[in-house]
Order: sequence, then C-alpha cells, then structure tokens
Amino acid sequence: MLTVVAPVNLSTPCTLIYCIPILLAALWFPLQAFRVTVILVTGFVLGQTYLSILGSPVAPLLVGLHALLFFWVFGAVTLFSQDSYLTASHCRKILENNRDARFLCEPEGLRVICASKKFVDMLGYTPAELVGISLEKLWSNETDRARFVQEMKSEGYIGNTETIFYTKDGDTLRVLLSCRALAGEGLFECNVVDCGRFRDESDDLLMSDSRLNEFVRQTNDVFFMQDTSGRILHFFWARAPEYGLDPDELTGRDLGAIVPEDIARQHMAQVWKVINERKDVRYSLDLTIGGLQHTFSVNLCPYIGAGGSLMGVIGSARDVTESRRQRLACRQLSWEVDRWKRLTTTLSHELRTPLQPLIGYLQLILDDPGYYGITPKTESILKVCLDCAIQEQAVVERAVELSVFATDHIDLNIQNIALRDLVNSVIARGGYEREALIRNEIPDDVHIPGDAGRLAVALECLISNAVRYNDPPKEVWIRYRESPENHYIMVCDNGRGIPKEKIRSIFDPFYIGDACDQDQQVDGADPPLSIANKYVRLHGGEITVTSQVGKGSTFMIRIPKEV
Repeated sequence: MLTVVAPVNLSTPCTLIYCIPILLAALWFPLQAFRVTVILVTGFVLGQTYLSILGSPVAPLLVGLHALLFFWVFGAVTLFSQDSYLTASHCRKILENNRDARFLCEPEGLRVICASKKFVDMLGYTPAELVGISLEKLWSNETDRARFVQEMKSEGYIGNTETIFYTKDGDTLRVLLSCRALAGEGLFECNVVDCGRFRDESDDLLMSDSRLNEFVRQTNDVFFMQDTSGRILHFFWARAPEYGLDPDELTGRDLGAIVPEDIARQHMAQVWKVINERKDVRYSLDLTIGGLQHTFSVNLCPYIGAGGSLMGVIGSARDVTESRRQRLACRQLSWEVDRWKRLTTTLSHELRTPLQPLIGYLQLILDDPGYYGITPKTESILKVCLDCAIQEQAVVERAVELSVFATDHIDLNIQNIALRDLVNSVIARGGYEREALIRNEIPDDVHIPGDAGRLAVALECLISNAVRYNDPPKEVWIRYRESPENHYIMVCDNGRGIPKEKIRSIFDPFYIGDACDQDQQVDGADPPLSIANKYVRLHGGEITVTSQVGKGSTFMIRIPKEV
C-alpha cells in the first residue's frame, strides 16, 4: 500500500519504499519474490516514463540505477538469509519443531528448502549440508520417487507411504512419508517417521509373544475364555490329550456339554458373579477326569473389549491335587511329630518309674551286703544287675534327650568365647583332674564364636570319654590349632583306643560301648557322643576321630570362624 501511494520520483526515501514489498516477498514467499521484484521494477520504470512524457525532469541513468538497486535487494535477501530460501514464518517454525521430522521441498527438482533438526539428525547431515539437496539423492528407489511426484501433482497429498531414504553414511533408512502441497507458497511439506524402530519393536513383541506361548505350552495350567452366555471361545491345556480332550472340539460349545451339570452350574455361578460385579473371582473346583479325582484352583476375571463393553470372562485353572496332598501329608507329619513327643514323654515316665526303685534297692543292699546276709557270689551277681540297670537308665535318658533334640527347634546364643577358660570350667565341673593328668595346652588369647553352653556339653563328652575309657596312668591333652577358615579343638588320650570297625558306630544315638561290662563304670549323667556331634553340627562344624588300639584316641572338633 505504501508503494502505491508513494510519490513517483527519484528521491532516496521514495525509492526505498519500493524495497519493502521486495523484502517481505523474499522472506515470506521466496519462490514469488523475483516475480514481485520484476512487477515493481516494471511499474517503477513505467511511472518514470509517464512523468517524463508529462514534462517532468527524469534522469534515465538514475532510473536504471534504482532498478538495479531493487534487484540487488532481492538478491541480497535471498542469498544471505539464515539458510538458502529460509523464510521467517513457516520454515522457521518447522526448524523450531524438534519433536517431528519435517522438511519443505520444491515441486520442481524436489530440492530441500528447509528441514527440522530431527529430520537432519535422522539422516546424519548438518542443516547446511541438507538444505539444497535434491530428494533424488536421498531416495534409494526410483519407482518410489516417480510415484511420489505423480501423486503429489495429481492429488496434492500422500499419506503414510513406506519408502527408503539414504543416510549421509550410505545406510538405508526405512521411513513412512506423508506430504501435502502448500498452495500459497508453492512448496511440499513432508513428515517423516522412522518405521525401522517400529519394526524392531514389532520383532521384539513377536519374540516376547513367542516366549509367552512357549511358557503357556510348558505349563500344566488350563487357560480358557467364555462369552457372557458361557460358551467357550478359547481353550488351551497342554495335558488335554492325556485325558482324551480336543481343544478344537471344545471351542464354541457350552460348558454343560463337557462337564457334569452340577459342576457347570457351580462354575457358571462364579462366571455370572464376575460379569455382574466386574471383579476377579477365585474358587476351588473338584472334577473327575479320566477316572481320577482332581482339584483345580480357578481364577476368573472380566474381559473388556476395545469399546469398553464386557465381552465375557478370561480364566485359568491350576491342578492343585498334588499340592493339596502334600499339605495334607505335612499336616499328618506334624500330627505324627506331636504324637511322637507325647509317646516319648509317656515312655520315659513309664520306664523311669520301675528303674528308680530297682537301682535304689540294689545300691542299698550292696552298700552293706553283710547286714542283709549276702554271700560274695550273690554280691557279684547283684553288682552286674546294678550296672545293667544304670545302663538301662542311661538309655532311657538318652532317648528322651534325643527325641527332644530332633523334634524341637534349637536357637544358638552365639558369643565370643575364651576357649581356654571354657575348657578349664568343664574340667573343674567334672572333677576329671582327680582321675587323670589333664594338660590344657590352649593359649590364653584364643577366642572362638559359638554357643558356650552347647560347646561345653560337647567338650565334656569328649573329656569324660578320654578319662573313662583309659587305664592308669591316665593322661589327656587338650590342644588347639587354626586355619584361615576354621578353629580346631583336639582332645587326645593314651587310653585303650577304638577298633576300626567300631569308630563309625560311636556316634550312633544308642551306642554305649560294651554293655554290662563289670570293669566299665557307667555314668548316666555324661552326654553321649551323638549329642555332642549334633551340637557341633549346629555350629556348622563336625567331630572326627583317629584312634589306635592300645595307644589312645584323638577327637577333633572343627568350628568355622564364621558361625
């Protein structure tokens, strides 16, 4: 409008007004800018010619210089804009849109005018390198390019056409191309989507689906789908052929045609509960298949279609027959353990009751056999009876202790134990120094982790055996050594030794040596080796023995440094 009303003379301010439409056209409509410039220059020349005819002074040289100035403005704006043919409106918005891969190209020659950063990065170019390139260099398929040009000229639009572009490195890139013609600017605006990524995701999805199907085929669970009327839409069970069932034959049939009527009613009641309340349901179902009784844990959930409408139910059923049997077996085992505890308590009471007066009366008679008129031969027989009764009492006590140990849980009170002090307390409590020469060779600074009470029981057992099964002069050595992982406590004696065939038996629960041996003193209060071994095993260790008949034995306790 300013150009139309401006005075047609050669003063500098008036001629500069003619540059305004050239500048705007070059920025907003770069393909029309030259035409606009030609029209304006032609109008300017005609105007000056008209003024010359009317008698106004007109300098032809200045007219020519101004015309050249208009063309120079057009060329400068076009050539020295931010990028070649970069406009200040639509193209700039495309470049600022980093979320989409977009570009503009010319209809003739398909030369790229401008492109978004995402499209530039997708092909591996820089913005300066990509602008001005013809799509013929990017297109790997000439047929796709020709079809693109034809459809854009005839229809002015292409939607989601799959094609292949070349990247800067020469690699191929599979894309979805959508384009539309911008009538006001004479350009093609194109959107590009990297569908290679979707193909990879699709392959991953197919692989995951394959793995899921493989898992379903390997499981023994039943999977099914029913519509709102109860008709089976899908059925899968890997074990179906074992029971003469064909999933294909079950599809499309009502449940009542497959299972007994009462079972069908029970199941459909749960199905209707899911349909009405639209909540998941779990229940148990007993069913006879192939003549065998099975218990299934059934899970049902509503199946909602894409439109939000309820299509039916999806369910799974797991055969829990074996796990149910195992639970029953565990309950039965727990009941058996309780019964064993009660039986042990009863037996220990019934066996202790007659032994206590028997041992008491025998000891009373043998304390003063002359008072009761006992002959030496009878006294010898009664001593054997007393020894055997004491052994029997030890067996009873041991049975009680082992039963409690086997059936009750034992918690260890782990502490840092001064080993030498623990051994000295065991020796003093048992009074073993009165019967044998005992040498405690454990250093004062040795400490081990463990339950002091139970390790004391194990040590007392080994020391008492070393003293008991020995002949004068009785000697016992208690030693210590260590490794990076373990502590070792050794109890050595110079006693009778243990035959090789009996070494494996000494840790048996009811092993007591030679029963009713007159020369063997038996103390029922001493813990057996089986108890000592179990206490050591609770610490993660063990007891081992080496022995030589007539020269003595060595019992070694191994305790890990980390209990």
